[in-house]
Amino acid sequence: MTRGDPAVDGAAGGLTLLFDGDDTLWPNNHIFETAIERFVRVVGGGAWSDEAVRDELDRVEEAAWSVRGGGTNAFRHNLEEAARAIVRPERLPVVVDALDAIVHEMPSAEAEPLPDVEATLDALGARHVLGLVTRGDPAEQWAKIDASGLRGRFRHIEVVRDKDEATYRRLIGAWSLDPSRTWMIGNSPRSDIAPARAAGLGAVHIPGASTWRLELAELDPDDPRTVRLESFADLVRLF
Repeated sequence: MTRGDPAVDGAAGGLTLLFDGDDTLWPNNHIFETAIERFVRVVGGGAWSDEAVRDELDRVEEAAWSVRGGGTNAFRHNLEEAARAIVRPERLPVVVDALDAIVHEMPSAEAEPLPDVEATLDALGARHVLGLVTRGDPAEQWAKIDASGLRGRFRHIEVVRDKDEATYRRLIGAWSLDPSRTWMIGNSPRSDIAPARAAGLGAVHIPGASTWRLELAELDPDDPRTVRLESFADLVRLF
C-alpha cells in the first residue's frame, strides 16, 4: 500500500504515528526465546515433551499476565510456576537454582535499534508527530528507551501495563489524538494491531524476526486501515 491509497489519503498533512518498542524498534523476544530453550532443557524429559513444556509455560504466562505483567521478574515467576507443574518435588531446589541462573543471564536493558529504525524515524519525524507506546516492566522499558538513544525523537511516550482497546482510548484522550489521523505501528497483531483498530486508529503490522507466540493473531485482510509492510523502512513510502 502506498500514500495514494484510500487508507492513507491526506497523509502528507501531519499524522500522529505511534510505535511499539520491543521487536519493532529494538530486538527483544529472542532473549526470552533463548531463556525458554534453556528452561525446556532443564525441566523436560520423561512424559514431558519439549512442546508440552512450552505449552505449559504458555498457559502460565497467559493466566499470569493480568497479575504479574511483563518483564524479567514476572518471567522468572512464570518459569517457576510452570516448573512446579512439571518436575518432581524433590528436584525443585535444583531446578529453582537453574531458573535463577537463566534469568540472571538475560540482558534486560539491551536496546540497539533495529536496521533502518533511526533513519526512518528521522524522516517521519520531519513531517509527522511521533509517539512511543511500549508495554512491560516500567523500569526495564524506560532503561531500554534510554539505551536505544531514540527517546528524543518522540513527542509522546508511555509505558503501559496492557495494550488493549481501553488503553488506546485513554491515550487518545490524554494526548488529544484524532483517531482518523493516528496510526499504531508494531509487530504484535494481538496487542499492537487489533486493539488499536478497535479503538479507531489505523494500524501498520510489520512482522518481526521474532514475535512472542502469545502475541500472534489473525488480522482482517480486507480492513483498509490495517496495513502490512515487509520492512520498517517501507513506512517512509507509506506516510
